[in-house]
Amino acid sequence: MLVKQLKNIGFMIFITSFSLLPSMSYAANTALMELIQILKNKGSITEEEFQLLQKAAATDEQQQTQTTPVQVVTTEKAPEKVAVANKTEKSGDSWTDKLTLKGDMRLRYQTQENDPGVSRDRTRIRFRLGMTALPSDGWEVGGGLASGAPDLRSSNQTITDTFSKKPVNLDYAYAQYKFNDSFKLIAGKFKFPAYLYTASDYMWDGDVNPEGFAGNFSHKSALGTTFINSGYWILTENANSRKDPYLMYGQIGQNFEQGDVFGSLAGTYYSFKEILARNSFTTAGSNTDYHFGGIYSVAGELGLSNFLNTGIKTSVLADWANNSDTKSAKDSGLLLGVKVSEGDWAFRYLFGDLEVNAWPDIFADSERYEGLTGIKGHELVLEYEIMKNVMLAIDYYTMSRSAIRTNQDLLHMDLNVKF
Repeated sequence: MLVKQLKNIGFMIFITSFSLLPSMSYAANTALMELIQILKNKGSITEEEFQLLQKAAATDEQQQTQTTPVQVVTTEKAPEKVAVANKTEKSGDSWTDKLTLKGDMRLRYQTQENDPGVSRDRTRIRFRLGMTALPSDGWEVGGGLASGAPDLRSSNQTITDTFSKKPVNLDYAYAQYKFNDSFKLIAGKFKFPAYLYTASDYMWDGDVNPEGFAGNFSHKSALGTTFINSGYWILTENANSRKDPYLMYGQIGQNFEQGDVFGSLAGTYYSFKEILARNSFTTAGSNTDYHFGGIYSVAGELGLSNFLNTGIKTSVLADWANNSDTKSAKDSGLLLGVKVSEGDWAFRYLFGDLEVNAWPDIFADSERYEGLTGIKGHELVLEYEIMKNVMLAIDYYTMSRSAIRTNQDLLHMDLNVKF
């Protein structure tokens, strides 16, 4: 009985509200009268309630049919309201003004031939999602996730294990403060190109995100931009010692552009510390001498943005490194290359020769004979942007390890979608 009473009260509230809305039209009131009659016929409302609701609906119908005076609405203040709204949108208080999302998804077919050894084919995926926030003037905070195992040189995930779930890891997380247009600092786990210039991924694989602190100073002049970079990067933490392995580096360089001519040149000094005494420096297995206390590097690129007025952009690049701390004679490396691009197309060719102890083998490009040192060979890349943010690429490596007389050919065919 109580449920029925509550139901009837609900019907009355609904219908009364419906009938009192001044914006309802004559047709709506006609429909309302019919609905009231149906409720009475079903016994949902009493005769007294029926008479009350019918009278209310009829009164509202009469009001609707009366002529309503035309009201003149002024719009003189409208521009001020629009201006205030625009000011609010641009004030930076909205989270959409503070946060930026970006990422990419890559599909890869990879075939690898080892001579001697076992050859293999793989289908691989890579997914990365990053976010940056601007919480206050001068500050930037960022973080990102990436697919794959916790490999510092790869976010690739091989499609395997019968539709199993795939791991996702923290790719980077940092806080950056920009003092002015010339000086900024960063701390955490971060992407390093703004704090360390490299002409290629020859020594630093593009997936390596260092951990620690770095600073960048830049000054613009008629020559271009002069920059100074320095950093303290933590390699690992020893639970039983205060002597943790780390890297310190210093770099000075120059970017320039005059007409169609552009280029960059930088010299860098690297010093890896506490990596031998504590035997805690992870390697990929190709280094034979772990003294990396003093490595000198020079990297640069020189090109034309409009080669012979053809619209073709072309450049040559070089990376050179020498380990002055090693006890062996195999302590240097050299990479030379050329890049050409026009419209949606891009091509590059690189030749590299990286001796066994020229560089720590856990940081070098992982695609060149699985990231080992003591290798040399060629790389050819062809890219085509089929539409905005969608890229097709073919990347071919042919490398050799002369010390053990082995060869490896590697082919990537990629579809990369950015967002």
